Amino acid sequence: MLFLSVDFGTSAVKVSVVDGALTELSTGRAEYPYVLLPGSKVEMRPADLMGGLYRAMGQLRQDLLGRVELLCYDAFSPSPVFMKASGDLAYPNIVTHMDRRSLEQCRYIDETIGRDRYLDIAGLYPFNGGAGIMTVLWVQHNQPEVLESTFRIGHLTTYLHHHFTGEWMVDLVNASMLGVYETLSQGGWSEALLRELSLDPSWFDRICNPGTVLGRLRPEVSARLGLRSGVPVAVGTNDMAAAQVGAGNVRPGCIMDTAGSSDMVSILTDRPVVNPRYYLRNSALPGLWQIYATTAGGFALDWFHQQLARDLTRHQFYEELVPRAVTEFAQDGLVTFDPYLTGDRQSLELRTAAWHGLTLAATREEMLAAMLKSMNRVLSATVREAAAVVDLEPVIKLTGGLSTKSFVELKEREMPGFRFEVVDNCSIMGNVALARRYM
Repeated sequence: MLFLSVDFGTSAVKVSVVDGALTELSTGRAEYPYVLLPGSKVEMRPADLMGGLYRAMGQLRQDLLGRVELLCYDAFSPSPVFMKASGDLAYPNIVTHMDRRSLEQCRYIDETIGRDRYLDIAGLYPFNGGAGIMTVLWVQHNQPEVLESTFRIGHLTTYLHHHFTGEWMVDLVNASMLGVYETLSQGGWSEALLRELSLDPSWFDRICNPGTVLGRLRPEVSARLGLRSGVPVAVGTNDMAAAQVGAGNVRPGCIMDTAGSSDMVSILTDRPVVNPRYYLRNSALPGLWQIYATTAGGFALDWFHQQLARDLTRHQFYEELVPRAVTEFAQDGLVTFDPYLTGDRQSLELRTAAWHGLTLAATREEMLAAMLKSMNRVLSATVREAAAVVDLEPVIKLTGGLSTKSFVELKEREMPGFRFEVVDNCSIMGNVALARRYM
C-alpha cells in the first residue's frame, strides 16, 4: 500500500510517497512566503500555500501517484482560519504562529477569565501567539464583520481537510491549541470559556483523532494532485505531534526536539500538570499530553545571515561560520542574548531580542554563539520543568534542518545528562504511522 504524506512546515511543504514499510519512494519540496503586515501581523496567503503543494507534487514520480491509496498530512500551528460555509476564508489569509497582534486580547482573557483559571482549563496562560483564540478575539474586537460570514473556526488542518474532502473537523491536537478546549480532561470544547468570551459554539466543529479516515479527495483536488479521484484522506494534525509518532515516541517521558525554522521541544506525559512556564497540549495519541516550548530556531539564523553575514554564501554561513562559532565559544563569555527575535509565546508582555555585554572585542562569532546558546536554554528549561512531572527518557530524538553535528554538540552541552539521536522525516513518517493505527 502506498501513502502520500504531506508536511506543511512554516516556510516550505514536503511531499513523499511512502510504502507500508515506511520507506520513502519519491519526495518533493517547495518553499512559500509568509506576509508581514503592520501591527506585528504575520500571515500566509492560501494561494501561496497550495501553490507550493502543487509545485512539490510535480517533483514526485508520476508512475507512483496512480498507486497512492491514502493521503495523510500535518501542518504548522497555531494557524487560525475563519471559514465560510463554502470553504472559502472569511478572513483572507491564514494567521501564522509568528503573529503578535493579540496582546490586548491576552489581557482581555486575563481580565475576563483570570489567567490561573484559564491555565487550569486550557493548559496555558493566555500568551500572545500561544493559541488560536487570541486571534479569534482580535477579530471579534477589531473586524467583527468577518465573524458575520464565519461558519467554522479552526487551524490550518481544518482548512486543509475541508479543501481536500469537503468534510469539517478539528483534530485532537489543534483542538487544545485553539485555546477554548478542556485540555486537562481532554473533555472537548469548554462551555464556560465559549460563554464567557461570547463565542458561538457552532464555530467549533467535531474533534477527530489524528490518523482516522474522514472523507475522500474531491475530484478537482485529485486532478491537481495527480491522484486518483476518491482517495481516502486521514485526519491531519500539528507537525510536532506527528513528528513524535514518526520518531517512535509513543510513551510518557519520550522527548522530541524539532530544529527547523522554529526550534521546538515536546515531552510526552500521561499526567496533565499545568505550569505557566510551558504549554500543556494534547498529543496525537488520546490519553497522552505534550509539555511543549518553542523558540526562533532557523528564523533567527536566517536573520543573522541576512543582517550580519551577507558577505558569506548560505553554504559558508551554515557549514563554516556556524560550526566555528559553536566550537570557539562553547563556554560563556561576556556576550549574552535575549532569545526573542520572534517574540515570546510564553509571556503576557511583548518581548524583544537583544545582545548584552558587547565590547569592541566582541566578534560576530561570539554574538552568534550567544544567540544559539540562549535559544537552546529556553528548551532546556522546559525539559527541567518536565522532569518534575514525568520520568524522562535519556535520549532526545532530534530532527529538522538544524540537526547537524555542531548543533548536536551544542544541544548536548546545554542539556547535560541527555543524548541526542538524529532521526529523519519524522512528521512525514508520523502521518503514515498515525493512519496505520486506524487501518
